[in-house]
Amino acid sequence: MGDKTQIIALALAAKYDALVAVVAGTTLGMMIVNVPTVLFADRAMKWIPVKVVRSVAAMIYAILGVITLLGYSSVNL
Repeated sequence: MGDKTQIIALALAAKYDALVAVVAGTTLGMMIVNVPTVLFADRAMKWIPVKVVRSVAAMIYAILGVITLLGYSSVNL
């Protein structure tokens, strides 16, 4: 995934001498989170147009980018 999950898996593998348990645990954890998300997204895509999803995602990323560039560490909405 290229995110914090890899860092956590690396830290666990470095701390514990149980490669199989670390691989199994991190894989199971990712599946517990990702499978429901994929199933939900599959159903949602039947009633939400892809163009709308992409537009909303682009707006969210743009807003987060501007907030980051302006240096706000927390935003009070």
